Amino acid sequence: MRVKRHTRLHLVVLAFVARALCAGVAAAQPPRSPNPDPVSPLEVWGAFHVTFGTDAGRLGSTYVPQVGLAPDAEGRASQVLALEPAMGRGGEFGVNLFPARAVGIQAFVSYASTDLGGINSPYEIDLRYVSRPPPDYRPTPVQVNRSLAWPDTTGRLRQWTLGVGPAVRWRRSPATLVASGGLAWARVSGEAEPLGFTTFSLGGHSVLFSEDVRLRASLGPATSVGGYLGAALGVDLARHLALTASVRLLLVGEVDVAARIDAIVDATGGLTSPEPGDIDQIVAPGPARLTPQRLSVAIGITIR
Repeated sequence: MRVKRHTRLHLVVLAFVARALCAGVAAAQPPRSPNPDPVSPLEVWGAFHVTFGTDAGRLGSTYVPQVGLAPDAEGRASQVLALEPAMGRGGEFGVNLFPARAVGIQAFVSYASTDLGGINSPYEIDLRYVSRPPPDYRPTPVQVNRSLAWPDTTGRLRQWTLGVGPAVRWRRSPATLVASGGLAWARVSGEAEPLGFTTFSLGGHSVLFSEDVRLRASLGPATSVGGYLGAALGVDLARHLALTASVRLLLVGEVDVAARIDAIVDATGGLTSPEPGDIDQIVAPGPARLTPQRLSVAIGITIR
């Protein structure tokens, strides 16, 4: 895992802002009225949320094509899959603990599942080998160049996020506003397809046969550390129950995610394809580059 330098800067800024915000709010608290609006020191919430990715990822593959009966073959096959997250859906659960009326600490866990898409550039093949056709079987250099239009990416990305940090609460019945920010830990995994793989074989009279195979790659899991900023507005439904809407920005930089070929999803040409594990040794895709940074919007219930 590699956390970018700007991610470390996010953490420093979040820590400074949170500390200053908490100190300022605590110092500015007005004297309590004889009958203050009662608030609970503990809030527990659950919510459904939608998430929006901020940056597209990518998964590259480069390998040397192999030709049966032509061990001296050389060249390169390469492509890059676009990994663009769509709107994701999931849920979250969290706790706010307020030792003081307005200042406390927040912790939450969330999960989201997102479809992957993306328009891909062509799958390029450059192959050179020596053929020995009859009747004289003299060595004959052969060069093959292909540029294959490639279908769009399909796949799935799953992300778990844990967060903890200070929280500040403003209460004016029947509404409560909570602002928060702190450290966040993200775990991403998933799968993406189709990566390309081509097998070649020389038949009778040195005729070249080929088979194009489409592959699925499993991604991750990989983890990254960053920060988050959030706000939640709750409206009382009952004495200890509120309807809550919230927004949260997860600030996490790009992360390298290991990729492994785990399935063949389509094969054409009639040749016998290698097993996925053998193809993985040849293709050795990735790592994928993904950005766990997300904006989430949630609605749920808070119990006080």
